[in-house]
Amino acid sequence: MPTSFYLDNVRNLLRNLRQEPISALPGRLAAIARPKMFRLSEEAAHRTGAGAILARAYRGKGIALMFHEIHSDVDGELRTGCSAAQLARIIDAVRADGRDIATIGEGLRRLAEPDSAPFALLTFDDGYRDNRTNALPVLERAQAPMTLFAPTGMITREINAWWLGLREIIKTWDQFDLPAMGRSFDCGDLASKMSTMRTVTGWIGTDQSRADALAPVFAAKGIDLATLVERHAMDEAELRTFAAHPLVEIGAHTQSHRFLSALDEATVLDELKSNKAYLENLLGRPVRYLAYPFGTPGACGEREARLAALAGFEASFTTRAGHLFAEHLRHPQLLPRIDVGYAPQSRAALASRLSGLHRAMTTGFGNPVATRT
Repeated sequence: MPTSFYLDNVRNLLRNLRQEPISALPGRLAAIARPKMFRLSEEAAHRTGAGAILARAYRGKGIALMFHEIHSDVDGELRTGCSAAQLARIIDAVRADGRDIATIGEGLRRLAEPDSAPFALLTFDDGYRDNRTNALPVLERAQAPMTLFAPTGMITREINAWWLGLREIIKTWDQFDLPAMGRSFDCGDLASKMSTMRTVTGWIGTDQSRADALAPVFAAKGIDLATLVERHAMDEAELRTFAAHPLVEIGAHTQSHRFLSALDEATVLDELKSNKAYLENLLGRPVRYLAYPFGTPGACGEREARLAALAGFEASFTTRAGHLFAEHLRHPQLLPRIDVGYAPQSRAALASRLSGLHRAMTTGFGNPVATRT
């Protein structure tokens, strides 16, 4: 049989593992089974060597990689970030995959040049202090540039960092009630705590009112969000020092880190412009790039892209899965970006994202280029 016959069969297997076997399952069971099926599919593709071949059309000139916190104690923070060792492994894997690590500006230039070398962008969201203490030494050793997207409220301690409050409750208590969700949670071990974190954040989705509904729970448990932000995030002096490092560029991440799709147009534009102006005044340099909070299709879309351009950003990043292609230069305000800053992470999962197989599977082998929709 020709090689194409076997590749077609593997492609169909991956598509079926992703969709068909769980299509008839009840909703909650399907939600549990689907990620496991996805991981099994990635592992099969990685072990057989078929992944890179199947994903050839999905491999772009560039790839933007997303991180958040770089923890000293990954399990202690419920695996909501990754370790410095994992960051180092990802940098090594990116370079072994034939990519240079570039600044955003250099990457966009390379997209416009057909004969330029492949590249990867390292981006970090929210302004966490451990990006300076834990990530920067790794980046210095590797001489790898990075962009930090900082929301104003994180630096000024005025942000509603509900995700930090939620994590603190789950870390601290083995049982708690969430009346707005109509549920009680028992989470006495790491696995159940991680599951609870995923369940509640999934319930919130892009509904800001649900995020706000956590406030009474925080109050009842004595959780002060400003104290948590002070514990985890850089302040103005730290951000200025960090931004002065030759490997670091600062980008925008809105004023308040809310779901932009839920806000009216004037408020969105103010969120973008005020954050850009704040950072430029603080750092004394232009802020050219933006990352949308949450970044999903439900959190940002065509309206936000138009307003980002109006606010003066040269390019803006989502969390839509996919690589960067020259076609993205025609509409650079909704660029794809892939999350690799979670733990634990298998070799197969990372290989899937670097090869483009991740997008192939999430789209059912659809369009390789993440479009505006």
